[in-house]
This record gives sequence, structure tokens and C-alpha cells, in this order.
Amino acid sequence: MSEKRIVDLFQIGNRFLRSAHLERDFQDPSGLSGYVVTGFTRSCLGRVANGLKSRSGQRAWRMTGDYGCGKSSFALLLAHWFAGHDNDFPPQIRKVIDFRQFGVPRPHFIPVLVTCSRQALGTSILKSLLRSLSQIYGRGAKSKLALEVQHLLDAKQEPTEDHIFQLVLEVNSRIISDSKGKGLLLILDELGKFLEFAALHPQRQDVFLLQRLAEAASRSGDEPLFVISLLHQGFNAYADHLNQSAQREWEKVAGRFEEIVFNQPVEQVANVIGSAINVRTQEIPKAQSHELRRAMERTVALGWFGSASAKSLSDLATHLYPLHPTVLPVLIRTFRRFGQNERSLFSFLLSNDGSGFPPTLWS
Repeated sequence: MSEKRIVDLFQIGNRFLRSAHLERDFQDPSGLSGYVVTGFTRSCLGRVANGLKSRSGQRAWRMTGDYGCGKSSFALLLAHWFAGHDNDFPPQIRKVIDFRQFGVPRPHFIPVLVTCSRQALGTSILKSLLRSLSQIYGRGAKSKLALEVQHLLDAKQEPTEDHIFQLVLEVNSRIISDSKGKGLLLILDELGKFLEFAALHPQRQDVFLLQRLAEAASRSGDEPLFVISLLHQGFNAYADHLNQSAQREWEKVAGRFEEIVFNQPVEQVANVIGSAINVRTQEIPKAQSHELRRAMERTVALGWFGSASAKSLSDLATHLYPLHPTVLPVLIRTFRRFGQNERSLFSFLLSNDGSGFPPTLWS
């Protein structure tokens, strides 16, 4: 009988290598396949879910985190959960984020997913709003609101901030009155690209549309409107070339959003990596399995995994095989030091340059 090779213990998924794209992946039934809900991401979902409670003021959020840390993938999960698609989730996701666990009613919101670019924010919102309205009311006989949005996009003159703002509120009210949903969930991914544009054109004052949307969301009461923005840095980082007066105004805009710093603890990133490697742990030789668990206990005792307990990480040691427990804390912190995160880490581990797992292992 031939000896079992290490290569035979893996079934590595490659979904972790590419970034999520909200509009594209929201339409893909397998978009959340393999997604791992960590304790941190569940707590983030719980914080946003508080806005579902009656007359809550927690409905405007900004999520800040480095490139590749999983913000867009989380936003994709958030969009599906708020849209009421939880019954279609893979079982490992559905059982840990049931809406009843958060003490809120089942959400049924209409996602308006915007991937920002270096252009006016209002234009990006209108395009995504039109797409959502077309899906709700059908492309054949467009609603009056869809026609109004189309008219604004086709007009020679750029729509005013006030017109866009009022239109968002009108659409929110209409879908509620038409029983199409409980409100709008407006997700602004890559918001930093818009802020770069706004900093280059301060005379336009486009950034104040963000302020008005955040204030409206926080006061939306019985006609809930959620506004979620995702960016890599704080507002100040994009405004550092503006004068002090403008910087103070931008700080006020940022203050209208409650902040979630998207930075997963080391032990939870390690759990995600263990899920990505997907080792058949029962086939690891017992002697090696025992030694890995002992090594994990020693590594935790050194504080390399933060405040996590050795008991909670004992089983993880074999799921990381053949990586030694001391390797990941070093890798994770090294990548973060240079502004990189999970996606860069997976790219390294699954590279074909001899330093990672060979591509012949990929599923």
C-alpha cells in the first residue's frame, strides 16, 4: 500500500483569492459559497441589525479597514441578509446569523448596491437606484420613479444634490407603501474613490450629500433607510490636501456615521484560513496531531493569538496542517503592517512560487 501524501489531505478552495464585487456577486447564487462567519463578523452584523428595531437611530454606518480584509464580502452577506435571502444561505451561515438571535423582525429590504468611482456620488447612486427599481417593478412597464431616475441620468445638466436626496427618500417611501420592501439598504462600496474625487473638486461640495443621507437614515423612524459606506481609511486621510475649514466640515460628515473598524482578531483570521485549507483532519497521523495541539497550547500561552484561550484553539491546530501554529500569527501581523490583509495572505499561501501550497491542490 502506498503511503499517503500530505497533498492528499487537502481540498483547497480558491474563492479567497479574488475580491468581492457587490453588483456582480449579489446576482451569483454561489457568491457566498465558502464564506466563513467569524465571531467578529457576526458582531458587526448584530450592530447593524440593531437598526431594525423600532425607531432606531443606528442606521448610518461607515466600515473602515485595509485592502483585502473582507469588507466587501461582509457587505455582500449583509445585502443578502437584509434582503431576506437567509433561507438560501449555506447551512453553516444560516445557523449562526438567524435574525431571531438578534431579537429583530425578519428583514426585507431592497438593496441598492453602489461601487463608487471617481465621479459624482449622485450619478453612481442614480444608476444603482435605477437598476433596483427595474428589478422590483419590471423592465417592461417602468414605474414613474424609474422614469424620473432615467430622465435625470439622460439630462444634459447634472442633477442637483437636493433632487437626488429627495428622490432617494421618495423611492424609500414608495417601496414601503407598495409593500415591495421595508425600506432601502444603500451600500456604498469603495467610498474612498468618491472622496478622492470630492477632494479634487471641493467647489462641488458633493460630500454633503453623504451627510444628508446619513442624517435622513438616522431619523428615518417608521420608514427605515439604511446607509452603509465602506472605505479603506478615515475621512481625514482623503481631506488632508484641503484647507482646515474644509477638513472640519469633512469631520462633521464622518461624524454622522457610526464607525465599525473592520479588523478581525488574529485567531478568527486563522479560523478562516483553516476553512480555506479544508484539511481532512481525521487522516493526519495521531502523533503529528498531538504535537500540533501541544504547539498550539504553547503558542497561545506566549500571547501570539491575543486573548484567545488555548481550549478554543486546540482543534484549530490540526485544521491548519501542515502550517505550524507559530507561523500564522507572524504572517498575519506582517501583512497588516504593510497595509495588506486576508486576500494577500491567501495569495501568498496558495501561490505557485514554491513558498505556498501548489496550485495542483486547488479545487
